[in-house]
Amino acid sequence: MFMGTILEVKNLCKSFSQGVNSVSVLSGVSLKVQKGETVAILGQSGSGKSTLLSLLSGLDVPDKGQVIISGRELSMLSEKEIAKFRGENVGIIFQQFHLMQHMTAIENVALPLEISKTIGFTEKAKEALNRVGLARRLDHYPSQLSGGENQ
Repeated sequence: MFMGTILEVKNLCKSFSQGVNSVSVLSGVSLKVQKGETVAILGQSGSGKSTLLSLLSGLDVPDKGQVIISGRELSMLSEKEIAKFRGENVGIIFQQFHLMQHMTAIENVALPLEISKTIGFTEKAKEALNRVGLARRLDHYPSQLSGGENQ
């Protein structure tokens, strides 16, 4: 198990093109997070929170800087390696839920585990839903759940 610094960000920069202009969203962001530490990212709408999280999760690449998770620099990984690394090490809850409307809660939670060939994926999905208070909602579809339950 990895000990010490679990996440390190060094001089992270990201900008986006807007027509002929370039808009800098992040400029020189650096931080360290130790194992067991809790961190909150706060800021106004449009301040770069989602962009930072996309970079930290490997869903996007920075223009400059480094993201190091558990001692591995994300920019050194191939697309296939980063997808595998993300699947095994990073949890993401999107603002938009991206749930399969034709699948039940248990099926939605089990799907990524099944895709990653996790042994006992259905039982693990049940345990996860139980931990968040949804044990009685396993067979409900997203349209039958509240916004918070979908989240």
